[in-house]
Amino acid sequence: MTGTVRLQVDGQVFPVSLVLFDLDGTLVDSVPDIAVAVDATAIAADLAPPGEDRVRQWVGNGARELIRRMLEHGLGRSPDARLLDESHQLFLSAYQTRLVKDSQLYPGVEEILSTLRSAGLELACVTNKPEALAREVLNGLGIDQPFAWVLGGDSLETRKPDPGPLTWVMEQAAAGPGETLLVGDSETDVAAARNAGCSIVAARYGYNQGFVAESDQPDRYFGELSEIRILE
Repeated sequence: MTGTVRLQVDGQVFPVSLVLFDLDGTLVDSVPDIAVAVDATAIAADLAPPGEDRVRQWVGNGARELIRRMLEHGLGRSPDARLLDESHQLFLSAYQTRLVKDSQLYPGVEEILSTLRSAGLELACVTNKPEALAREVLNGLGIDQPFAWVLGGDSLETRKPDPGPLTWVMEQAAAGPGETLLVGDSETDVAAARNAGCSIVAARYGYNQGFVAESDQPDRYFGELSEIRILE
């Protein structure tokens, strides 16, 4: 474990040694590529393609849940297991061909990762995207090097909002919950942080699903990653 560094976000100070980043909607706007693959999957199931705007509302709980939502919307009912399995695999195949064709980094991503690493902080990417795809996205967009650990939704037996992926990384980094900060964008991220006992700051952009309940509120919000600052 490194020494703690004081980070300030929206006026609140977080003494941390480990920073965990969500991927989709936090570091990368990946929906343009995801939506094309979802539309192709819908067409294969004889359903109307939902389009990018609707897909943005569905992203955040992993590929299988994304496809379940698409099928449920198109069918007007829950899909049977066989259709869900087939559509999930079709989506993964379609998405694999265009992981970073139209996806882009959000402003300030490279700068914040470099700044935090230079300050001696340990960094990890914890996402519900399958690990292999997450690593390809990170590599394809040139931001794989800062991360000591990358966990996907299939890396462990559990995924966010279960605390398992967060606590696993904390154990590897020898960092306690009180010195760990999750940077995310969704209710799933907030719930994962709360379950793991660590702090959470959330992007006002991205794919959050409303934060409608008071219990879903993060510790602080940020509009751009440059608002995460190191205090001297």
